[in-house]
Formats: sequence, C-alpha cells, structure tokens
Amino acid sequence: MSATSTPKDAQATGHRVDSQPRHDAQLGQGFPLSESAQDNHWLERKVGELVAEDFRRAHVFSQFGIDFCCGGGKPLAVACERADIDPAKVIAALNAATLTGSKEDELNQLPLDQLVDYIELTHHQYVREKAPLLVEYSEKMVRAHGEHHAEIIPFAGWIRALVEDLMPHLMKEEKILFPAIRGLSQAEHIETCFGHIGNPINAMQHEHEEVGLILQKLHELTNDFTPPEHACTTWRVCYATLAEFEADLHQHIHLENNILFPKALGLAQ
Repeated sequence: MSATSTPKDAQATGHRVDSQPRHDAQLGQGFPLSESAQDNHWLERKVGELVAEDFRRAHVFSQFGIDFCCGGGKPLAVACERADIDPAKVIAALNAATLTGSKEDELNQLPLDQLVDYIELTHHQYVREKAPLLVEYSEKMVRAHGEHHAEIIPFAGWIRALVEDLMPHLMKEEKILFPAIRGLSQAEHIETCFGHIGNPINAMQHEHEEVGLILQKLHELTNDFTPPEHACTTWRVCYATLAEFEADLHQHIHLENNILFPKALGLAQ
C-alpha cells in the first residue's frame, strides 16, 4: 500500500513520441514521459523485471492471467497478447497500484461512522483481494517444492487457516458490530442481539489475538518471511505478499483495537 517509485529511466525528451515502441536509451532526459510514451515504456519491460522491482505488480498480473514466473522473460506487450488481454487495462491497473497511500494522520480525527467506512473500504477490501492470492501462491509453492523442502509443507495449511479465520471475522464486524458503532456515532437507537457493545468488541479483540498467533507461526515457518537463495519467483512473491499482508493487518487491527473500539465504548457509557 505504499507508493512505488517511478522507474528512474522513465524520462523523455520534448520531441515527438513515435507510434512504435522505443528503447529506454532513446527516451532521453529533460521532460516527463507523455501518456503514450509511458504506455510504451511499460509494454517494453519484461514481466519478471517489473515484478522484481515491486512484488505488488505480481497481484495485477495474476488477476489478468499473466504468467510472471516461468513467463517472466517476455515483454509485457507479448504477455498481454498471449493472454488475450487489452494492454491498456493492465497498464491502468499497474499505474493504480503505484498510487495507493495512507490517511493515517487523519484517521484519529474522523467521526466513528467515517472511520468504520474507511476500515471497510480500505482494510477489509484489501483482505478480500489479497487473501485468495496468498492461498494461490502458497499452494503453488508447496506443490512445486514441498517434496524437496519438507519444512514448507505446513505453510499452505497455515495460510488457509489465516484466511479461514479472517473471512468470517470481517463478516461479523460488517453485519453486527459496525452497524451498532454507526448507530452510536449518529446517536441512533439500533436493536441488537448482543446487549452492551463491549460484548462483540471483546469477541473481535479475541479473534485479533488468534490471528496474531497464526502470524507468529508463519514467521517461525518462513524464517520471518525470508526466502532461501534458491527460491523461485512465486516463492519470493508469496513471502513478500505475506509480509505486506501482515503489515496491513497490523494497521487494520491497530485502528480497531486502539482507536475505533475505545471510542465506541466511550460513546456507549
């Protein structure tokens, strides 16, 4: 979710941009790339190189069915053609992946109903997008390498356990706890089945602790998400994705445990 830097060689002269792709050396220096030149720059790059620069791009390629592992040596233009995908859509997704940012400095000042919206739209959506990719990468990694690296065989099972804990947790927050918090924030009376709002808050905090225990086990299995020197691209992307996933969960749980829940309890007094 942190912004990715624009490649250093993504610069151009003020001359007309040719309709045909040009090599990086021809782009020169002095002015930002025009939109068509930026597109050409993406399309000329090898898929594997793009993932090596920023593993989040692997998520984009997976969503479009582009092979970034065994097919990583192909230029993006060729990969899009073979996958029968409109390159413009892939480029738009790659550009969007570099623009994600954080509103952390503002969150503590938000009304609780807006903070709940932010958590759902940012962190809950993130889990729903990335959790299936984590399962996919982990199972592929274990199928390919588990026979010769027995230490990673339990890995996919723990990833699935993490996801299976999180998905119902999100639903309980969205269907039960968050509507009640919105009601408190807006001074509306909402009928609930759980009594005091502290009851579901305690349950959610307990589930946060269970997620933390699973992440601790994953740290132990992966040497703190450190791939071995011989690891393939999928193995490296899987560990990097897991590290990013954990970082987002830490922020997610921090917002709930340390900002949202205490303020909701305060309003319920």
